[in-house]
Amino acid sequence: MNIPTTVISLSLLLMVGNSLYGCAANEPTTAKPNSSATPPAVEHSNNTDEAFIGRLAKLQSKNPVTDAQNRIATGERYFLCNIGRSRTVPGLDAATYQQASKNCQTRCLEGVTDAVLGNNHLRYLQAAVAYSASWNKVMINVCQ
Repeated sequence: MNIPTTVISLSLLLMVGNSLYGCAANEPTTAKPNSSATPPAVEHSNNTDEAFIGRLAKLQSKNPVTDAQNRIATGERYFLCNIGRSRTVPGLDAATYQQASKNCQTRCLEGVTDAVLGNNHLRYLQAAVAYSASWNKVMINVCQ
């Protein structure tokens, strides 16, 4: 099934507007050696729509399955958050996530917010949700 980009964009905007809970921290797209440390705060001055052109290219060059497996191998176990405020994460149903979230924390990719800053940011958010869904489907195996 081929869904037009306009429908996907509208769906993402509705998800952002109708969401319930937020993610407390943003996860950088690069690896951090200490899994117990709280991810660093995002520098909001870099969160302009144009900044997401490079972030999108960087994210698209990554393999979420391999990245999640590498983090598991180093002892890190966490889910990647949904856009906006949500009671679940991409790739998992609410009941599965609710149970597994007791064992693994949830972090956000850098730039995943509850506001859309422009078209480049929207494209980044779409890619981030897809990346996070694949990541979470791997991570669930060690978080149940």
